[in-house]
Amino acid sequence: MEDDDAQVGINDENNNGWEYDGSCGGQIFIFNGKDNRCRSKDKFFGLTGGGCCDKDKVFIGLVPCKEDEKKLAKLNKQNRCVEVGEYCSKKIKFIACIQHKKTHCCFNSKLARIFNEQGRPQIKRDWGSPKSPDCRGFTPEEFQKLDFSEIDLSEFIADIAGSIDVDKIQADSIKIQEKIESNLENLTRKPTN
Repeated sequence: MEDDDAQVGINDENNNGWEYDGSCGGQIFIFNGKDNRCRSKDKFFGLTGGGCCDKDKVFIGLVPCKEDEKKLAKLNKQNRCVEVGEYCSKKIKFIACIQHKKTHCCFNSKLARIFNEQGRPQIKRDWGSPKSPDCRGFTPEEFQKLDFSEIDLSEFIADIAGSIDVDKIQADSIKIQEKIESNLENLTRKPTN
């Protein structure tokens, strides 16, 4: 058996360009991402660890999903990742591929994913290859070149709008209004002597 896998995160820019003491490490990255991978399928119906991309654990199989694969599944459910592609990670020499992996670039937020998905084509930047993905964020110079009017934020705005509790906002605004009226009454009331 031949291991044809590639090192995860080899192209990642750590800490968005900042050093741990807070100083600039030379280049700052906006909406930086990280390389994440999961075993997507194998020739043995999941018995050797395939099927870890979409689940928190293997449904059927002898090899459980790894913690980083479970984390990737959660990030995918939160729509924070972009699938770069799939490659053969294990093969039997001269016979066939027995295990595939999917590569994703995952981001700290859905907004970062949206900007990367829609901004990269504007500056002619791709995602690299499944074995060597380019998940880094934008340099300040690249970010300045983006046409923000071409970025569709409807998915992000829908999430924000969906998280707003209108009833609570109305109740709070009534309380605030009552408090203001009460304070105004106290100010305009003349003291009696």
